[in-house]
Amino acid sequence: MSRAVALVEGESDRWRRLAEHPFVLATADGTLEVGAFDRWLLEDHAFVVEFRRFLAGVLTLAPDERSRDVLAGGIAALTPELELFRVELDRRGLDRDGYRPSLGCASYTSFMMASLHDGYEVASVVLYGVEKAYLDAWTTVRERAAAADSRYRSFIDNWSAPPFASYVADLGELLGAGEPTARQRAAFGRVAEFEVAFWDECGALPPTPPAA
Repeated sequence: MSRAVALVEGESDRWRRLAEHPFVLATADGTLEVGAFDRWLLEDHAFVVEFRRFLAGVLTLAPDERSRDVLAGGIAALTPELELFRVELDRRGLDRDGYRPSLGCASYTSFMMASLHDGYEVASVVLYGVEKAYLDAWTTVRERAAAADSRYRSFIDNWSAPPFASYVADLGELLGAGEPTARQRAAFGRVAEFEVAFWDECGALPPTPPAA
């Protein structure tokens, strides 16, 4: 069994919760409140800004050229992804520059950055968990979307289209085969916890106004 498969199976209950979260299902059927999606846009933009720094850090730890090629491709893909966020935030009149992320978002990004100090073995698992979570959640949205012209189509395509699925599969292959270590299981479990909490928070709270 691949290490990637073992990690997901070890978090099967929590993984199901994040992939079929009420926020995800409401996005799919078009019933998600505008304020909740606005909140998610602001939070996830702030997350991705830090995530790019994290991914660059994982690249510096990569042990071989194959790993570096895959990770460099991931970094390149974040430029159009961030532009997608910025265009949508500007269209909605949301202040991305003055926005202060929630404590939950800040804790998640801090956890990611801290995992770099545990070396490639752990940081690569955190990276895989973050990307796999979004692939599975947005694949759920794609499969259950009420209409082909969903208002969230650009986001659905970004995280569930074949190129992203292929990238996530490559990240999983980089983890190798065999039983995950205790540190890898702990890190992957924490990612799953953060992902569920992230959806919970975005669905429950309105956008936070910029700090004065």
